[in-house]
Amino acid sequence: WGYARGADQRGVDLIQNCEVTGIEIQAGKVVGVQTTRGSIRAKKVGIVVAGRSSQVAAMAGMRLPIESHILQAFVTEGLKPVINHVISFGMGHFYISQSDKGGLVFGGDLDFYASYASRGNLPMVEHVMEAGMTLMPMIGRAKVLRSWGGIMDMSPDGSPVIDKTHVDGLFLDCGWNYGGFKAVPASGWCMAHLMATGEPHEVARKFRLDRFATGHLLDEEGTGSQHNLH
Repeated sequence: WGYARGADQRGVDLIQNCEVTGIEIQAGKVVGVQTTRGSIRAKKVGIVVAGRSSQVAAMAGMRLPIESHILQAFVTEGLKPVINHVISFGMGHFYISQSDKGGLVFGGDLDFYASYASRGNLPMVEHVMEAGMTLMPMIGRAKVLRSWGGIMDMSPDGSPVIDKTHVDGLFLDCGWNYGGFKAVPASGWCMAHLMATGEPHEVARKFRLDRFATGHLLDEEGTGSQHNLH
């Protein structure tokens, strides 16, 4: 909610429970969006919807090279302080930290099939628990309180897309893989620059959508949707 409060304080209108059902295009230009609460007119529209990127882009006739996968996370009961930083176990695809309330927050790898369901499957739960026990056997005595699954927008090369589309006034920011939430300040700055000027920010010039067609991929090893193939 910190991002939402910050945006609200800067004059951004946040409309909750308002699903986009269509993108209005006239003569090759975007003119607005259709929502469950009516039409919103706009000369510029940005698609920044993480794991739903392919679905929303399809409303504008686009087929994105993005796969949506579930990434599960777990939290335990509150414990006395045992971890004061984030621990990452690369070989086991596992990470863990401790929240201010004492709960251990941890997770692992993607569920390796495309899905829009906000829940994971049991084999990956077992994998995460086994990786955690391998790294820190003591956590086996903690009780898991809850888990959830987030929909990740995975690009083939592990790098994002911040670019214009074939529709005039329609922009795209997606494919952030595992790092979207953490990258919001930087990606938002670059996206705002692109939408305001029509030109990519210097640090985001290589994040073009057409790189998947031209073969100019940005190989971020181990972060794409099929990182075992990198």
